[in-house]
Amino acid sequence: MSDMLRLATLSRQQKVELSIEERAQLNAIIDLLIPADQDFPPPSSLALVDEFLHYLRPRAGHKTMLMLSEKRLRTALKELNLSAGGDFCLASCEKQQSLLRHLEQRDPAFFQALWTLVNHSYYALLATNHLKRA
Repeated sequence: MSDMLRLATLSRQQKVELSIEERAQLNAIIDLLIPADQDFPPPSSLALVDEFLHYLRPRAGHKTMLMLSEKRLRTALKELNLSAGGDFCLASCEKQQSLLRHLEQRDPAFFQALWTLVNHSYYALLATNHLKRA
């Protein structure tokens, strides 16, 4: 029994790893969800994927969202690639935005969890970087 508990603890502490292609796709999605402007940099320029994955990883004292898990994220990335004709990152910006709107309509709870975590990660990272510079 204690071995099972130890194994469960170890598996919860594992880092979420994405392939280079998945990271690029997630960066593209994050940039679409939080477009840059004159006051705020594009999320992809901040290594936001690592911050996002940090919050996605289950660990003690931090519950993962039921609607957003590593498995659900990977499934959504694969589905977006298929809908884009094989590679979401190669699709036009208009096509990417259309696919994200379709994802939002098809699975609003997942999309809301994704959007919320992206925003939280972005503004938490900006605040942390600002405090480091101050």
